[in-house]
Amino acid sequence: MAGTPSVPHYGGYLRLDEMLGLQRPGRDLLHHDEMLFIVVHQVFELWFRLILYEMEAARDVLGRTGAAAGKPAVAEEDIPRVCEHLARVTEIQRVLIEQFRVMETMPPTHFLAFRDALIPASGFQSVQFREIEVLAGLNEETRGKMTTASFHDAYTDDERARIARRAGEMSISDALFDWLVRTPIDRAAPNFVAEYVAEFDRYQAEQRAAHQASPHLTQKEKDAAAAALEIASEACRKFLTGYDERTNRAHAAFVFIAVHREEPLLRWPYALIDRVVEFEEYLRLWRFRHARMVERMIGTRVGTGGSPGVGYLDHTASNYRIFGRLLEARSFLLDPRRLPPLADPKIFRFQFEG
Repeated sequence: MAGTPSVPHYGGYLRLDEMLGLQRPGRDLLHHDEMLFIVVHQVFELWFRLILYEMEAARDVLGRTGAAAGKPAVAEEDIPRVCEHLARVTEIQRVLIEQFRVMETMPPTHFLAFRDALIPASGFQSVQFREIEVLAGLNEETRGKMTTASFHDAYTDDERARIARRAGEMSISDALFDWLVRTPIDRAAPNFVAEYVAEFDRYQAEQRAAHQASPHLTQKEKDAAAAALEIASEACRKFLTGYDERTNRAHAAFVFIAVHREEPLLRWPYALIDRVVEFEEYLRLWRFRHARMVERMIGTRVGTGGSPGVGYLDHTASNYRIFGRLLEARSFLLDPRRLPPLADPKIFRFQFEG
């Protein structure tokens, strides 16, 4: 029938002829295992493509603004969708970490048979991975420099433009921050921050007393514990009151959601925050696992792109943080039974009209 689309052939739908013809570096392979190297990295890039697709979808829902009057920018029923997108990203990250095991079936001497032919190409030049970092919210101050050269010198003009376009978009970190700021905690707990800081101080005092009474600690250890508890109290106070008003509201919202996660309408918001924390956890695990694979393959050699190699990778695994404040706040959480009851608990509970 005219106008009816034909049923695609499996290979045609997936464009397998094109995809399976892309394992050629423009010359003959220099070693049998060069095919393994190419395929593994191409598969990484395919997974990166899907990660970006899911991250964009999560960001677009969470960062929604300009809602109709009387309706929230992000409705409660949309939060599970964001969680689903981020949960899929985490599962892909698990696969990516395991994929290094396939690469490690190649002996280091086999890699040396074709490694020099890769110079100056480097995995550092993966534009999609940089897009993942930028879309998540990694800023230039955190990134610092790869070597004495500028970070952007590793890319072509088109690639730099692509990264710049991504940097001009709202990140997941930005969207999450704005969403937290809008959390309506004032009606349910109008004095939440002041009450919380006071209770946290009481809890720290109880901890200090318990340490001082312990027969298993030396006085030096007791003094060190007391000093650490005092630092934690100051850090909690700063986290909730030491920034600008919007940041303080976002931080308070995170703590509020975490300690009151049993409230029905806060279960999904808490799950969302947990998905974000999990995303960064697996991103850091990927960085660490990547560094160990590189160390196993080439030791401490300089990278093919001129980077410090495994030293640079270890630096990123230890120091690149996007949602670090969410983890910092875990240090300040309290048993919710220590807190006063909510002034208006109905706000965060299901309400059914008869």
